[in-house]
Amino acid sequence: MQGIRRGILVAGLLLLVFGLLCLNYTKADSLERHREAARVHGLPPPSASILYGGVLAVILGAGSIGYAIGVRRRTPSQQ
Repeated sequence: MQGIRRGILVAGLLLLVFGLLCLNYTKADSLERHREAARVHGLPPPSASILYGGVLAVILGAGSIGYAIGVRRRTPSQQ
């Protein structure tokens, strides 16, 4: 069970970081700078779908982290 919790925690952290990067990519101070950098590097321009994907990733990542931290260990008497 400890390995599963650790896996959920790591996946949650990765989702959270990915989501925050997506949000930064779409809603930063200098959006024109991000559009220009995306064009130069062949990346998709900031869009609503990237924003909503980032929001979803943040929600799932935070929920996974909360679950991994908050779930209780089972003692032998509980099994």
